[in-house]
Amino acid sequence: MLEDNQYASEVESNRIANPEENTKSQGVLVNYDGEFNKQDVIDRPPEGTLWGWISVLCVCGINTFSWGVNSVFGVFLNYFVSSNQFPGASMEDYALVGGLSMGLSFMLINVANTLVRRFYYKYVMAVGIVLLIICDLCAAEATTIVQFIMLQGLLLSIAYALVASPGFVIIPTWFLKKRSIATGIGTAGAGLSGIIFSRPIQAIIDTTGSYKWALRMIGIVCGVMLTVCTLLIRSHRDLIVVTGRSFWGDVLVGFTRWDIYRQKPLVYLILWNFLYGFPYTILLFSMSSYSTAIGLTSAQGAVVTTVQSVAQCIGRPLLGLLSDYFGKGNVTLLATALLGVFSLCWWIFVKTYANLIVFAFFTGLLVGINWVNFSPLCADIVGGGDDLLAAVSFLCLIGGPPMIVSEIIGLKLERPDDSRPYLNSQILVGVMCIGSAAMLIPFREFKIYRMLHARRELIQKKFKENQTSEDCTRLNRYNILLEKSYRGYLIRSFYPIKA
Repeated sequence: MLEDNQYASEVESNRIANPEENTKSQGVLVNYDGEFNKQDVIDRPPEGTLWGWISVLCVCGINTFSWGVNSVFGVFLNYFVSSNQFPGASMEDYALVGGLSMGLSFMLINVANTLVRRFYYKYVMAVGIVLLIICDLCAAEATTIVQFIMLQGLLLSIAYALVASPGFVIIPTWFLKKRSIATGIGTAGAGLSGIIFSRPIQAIIDTTGSYKWALRMIGIVCGVMLTVCTLLIRSHRDLIVVTGRSFWGDVLVGFTRWDIYRQKPLVYLILWNFLYGFPYTILLFSMSSYSTAIGLTSAQGAVVTTVQSVAQCIGRPLLGLLSDYFGKGNVTLLATALLGVFSLCWWIFVKTYANLIVFAFFTGLLVGINWVNFSPLCADIVGGGDDLLAAVSFLCLIGGPPMIVSEIIGLKLERPDDSRPYLNSQILVGVMCIGSAAMLIPFREFKIYRMLHARRELIQKKFKENQTSEDCTRLNRYNILLEKSYRGYLIRSFYPIKA
């Protein structure tokens, strides 16, 4: 209810005012209301500062010139499918390239984070930058599809993991209450990349009749910009952790943190991220090829991809702002469900250029919700410290495989001779989005239970003579809401409160 949200704000304003003292004493937990992980409340981040916001912009730049380039792979895919660049290559081979560069890089985040724990994170990022440049320049000289897959799929995924994974954990070291908006700005780079690259790539391909100079351009530009961002970025906390184990021992431990993985709310997040990987990848890669499938030109397809990228650039910070205001769980659940509804009730009927542009814009606003909130949602469970590395690594490990195979599945489901060639893919996207949104309902129930339980304890700690009639009314409501019954569970799951 609104009054419960107002109550949370009043409690927050009464916390110990000096953040430096909060790190020295558990006394800050005297007003703990359950919204954040306790460790984040004790060791409270500074909520930005100049270097914090500079680091956010650097993370945005890193995402723009690494993972973000995947947002324009649809332009390359459309070219490869319509040409015979590599004789004997199938559509699935080309789709595998984009899937590997995104999905496998997610799966390698644990290895990259283990390196960050052992070595200065900027050294790790520098290795990734060098590898990225090599992959793009060498891929332009590839003569077989196997070479292209190895360079632009396998090796490039390693480069992305090394250069971009520290961004997942650097932003939470600077922010707590503004964590989602900061993450939204950082991940807006994926949309910014589409704005920067999609039209130039299509223009270079149209002018030269080949993809090679487009790849060379990407390698050079990304190498220079990533170097600048890596030099400027800073972490508020030291990311190096001395464990006494070997490197591979740390990698193994990173995959076997059962004390973290067994936590039910994290399981719900993992299931949401796993299921959402299918529609996310199809929506991201299919707009350009869908354009030509309904009779539009390649140039129009590039415009559609650009519009979707512009929407992502706007949507991710907006989703972060809304998440900080209305609750990360609430906004993530709503955005995921809306994408499912849009796919089933709108995308199926898109037949014109204008309608497709509008659809691409609205889906672009919402499609990046996983990038905006999966790290802050993990931090809500385990805090922003070293446990966050393990939680994010495992979530990405499980979430990577759908991204590898999604576009291949989308192409297999295509019916070229049908009036609605993408109908099966559109249904898949809609069902998967709604299914993944359903996984967030028990997560939301967990968080609301934690919040209401903490707030009930705050009221109970008051001496009876200091309790007001409002406190008694609120306490009675909390007792009903916290019932360990099916009724209590359902009420908590849909209780209208910031969560």
